[in-house]
Amino acid sequence: MITKNTIKTIQSLKQAKYRKEYRLFIVEGKKSVEELLGSTFEVQALYATEQFLEEHDFHDERLEPVSEVQMEQMSTLDTPPGILAVVRIPEQNINQDEGMVLALDGIANPGNLGTIIRTAEWFGIRHIICSEDSVELWNPKVIQATMGSVFRMSITYTPLEPYLETARSNGRPIYGALLKGENIFQKKQWDEGIIVIGSESHGIRPSVLPLITHPITIPRAVGSVTESLNASMAAGIILASFAMHL
Repeated sequence: MITKNTIKTIQSLKQAKYRKEYRLFIVEGKKSVEELLGSTFEVQALYATEQFLEEHDFHDERLEPVSEVQMEQMSTLDTPPGILAVVRIPEQNINQDEGMVLALDGIANPGNLGTIIRTAEWFGIRHIICSEDSVELWNPKVIQATMGSVFRMSITYTPLEPYLETARSNGRPIYGALLKGENIFQKKQWDEGIIVIGSESHGIRPSVLPLITHPITIPRAVGSVTESLNASMAAGIILASFAMHL
């Protein structure tokens, strides 16, 4: 039976400082939990309400029933989906030499990061590098938005400048999503390298710009006065263009 102390600990995982201290994060919802259980991530605990178990054919020896009230206390969502897992945060590992890599420069919105991760997997990207000031990967809103893709991706946080400098010195092209650059719809060839997507507010930071070897852009329609695209939308359009040339 779950204890009050355990519930209190799980509640604390809603805050980044406790996720960092305990090296744990929360996963909620049937699809996300199913994706989790099929991955190599270490599940520390698994909880579900009786109503959830009555409505779904779900079996796992680690599963512990909890009341609706207890689930509400643990859940990060306004409407708890009825199933919740507590998961160990894995060690990160940088792999910069395999396939096309997506580098995210200061992505601050959890929903954007989660959507980018999900979109990247759809288009065959397996490695994402995040600047250290990007939103935390284990934020519940990020995990929710990935819909399970996070469990199959290699995602690393590191200072972008030295990472890109090393990649560039190794001859890898660095594509940068900018307002001025080569029209991605007219681009005939993509060589495997790194695609840099800037922050929602400021784009690619000034210290990273000199490292861009291939500026690319998504053209606006004639007469459009919109200043920029949502970061996750821009990433999706660029990755779709890349995927067309595989």
